[in-house]
Amino acid sequence: MILDVEHANADLNCMAMALYAEGHTASDKSKEKIAQVILNRFREGHFGTNICEIVYSNKNGSWQFNGVEDIVKGNHEFPTLEDMLKSKLIAHRVYFHKIAPPLPSHVLYFHDTSIKNPFKRKPYCKTDNLIFY
Repeated sequence: MILDVEHANADLNCMAMALYAEGHTASDKSKEKIAQVILNRFREGHFGTNICEIVYSNKNGSWQFNGVEDIVKGNHEFPTLEDMLKSKLIAHRVYFHKIAPPLPSHVLYFHDTSIKNPFKRKPYCKTDNLIFY
């Protein structure tokens, strides 16, 4: 397998942004699960053609990741370099399969506990304040 380092680095940066935006107060375990959801969506094939497209997707005014939307629109602070590096290390572990997949491939969604189940599905698991479907 030939690895395109620039493409992988872009994927990791985009995934790190999503990990910070969606789970900056969550544990590393929750962030690993968020990263796995992103990879699962990529592998599923209908959420986007690459990680960055999935993370920054804004189809018909609806973002896949509300935390990322808040940062892009200036409603939430941009992560510090330290926050991005921490998130990128977590993204790296999941992206390069340095850990066992924290979620099965059918888990494609999550939200925090403050939101009522928008998916009408049975939750797969809950970690910290995040529910995964």
